[in-house]
Amino acid sequence: MNDLPIHQPHEGSELSAALSENRPSWDEYFMLLAKLAATRSTCFSRPVGAVIARDKRMLATGYNGAPPGTWHCIDKKQCYWRQPENHVEGIEPRELSRAVHAEMNAIAHAARAGISIEGSTIYCTMSPCVNCFKVLLSAGIKRVFFEHIYDFNNKGGDSFLLDYYKQYEEIVEVSQLKVSASAVNIANEFTNEITSQRRHEHY
Repeated sequence: MNDLPIHQPHEGSELSAALSENRPSWDEYFMLLAKLAATRSTCFSRPVGAVIARDKRMLATGYNGAPPGTWHCIDKKQCYWRQPENHVEGIEPRELSRAVHAEMNAIAHAARAGISIEGSTIYCTMSPCVNCFKVLLSAGIKRVFFEHIYDFNNKGGDSFLLDYYKQYEEIVEVSQLKVSASAVNIANEFTNEITSQRRHEHY
């Protein structure tokens, strides 16, 4: 079903080896940052994070949730658009969602800070929806990495989404990125313990 390229960075050596030999790749590094951004998500449905980078430097981050300064769905423990009392005749319920997608928020972050994202790469923990994808193209994003394909509750929408991406393959590269086990282990080690402990007793 998924015949897009799956980007699998080279597996690093064991954690006991020199750190310089098993650091996360740059792509893994930015995807790990996107996963960290997702921890700030305020969406009641699922957490999503995104990072925009260029020339090995992070430009902007985003996560899904309501606009800044407004109430969050996780605070009310409900998904706004799924509540029948909030439906409006003639309008697709999902259009009433209060959440701004992670990719959109990353672009908005860059815009508010006056940061150009032309020619950059975006790392998303979930594949961009059609609307987000079109905005990414218009913003000049040239590479898209996603961790998880949106599953559409197994109704076949994931296949449609992958086919949709392909029609723009002349102007944007889209790949699924799997973070290696060694990179995950390193990230866990650094976050579960004091990060800046000495690596060697005498250094």
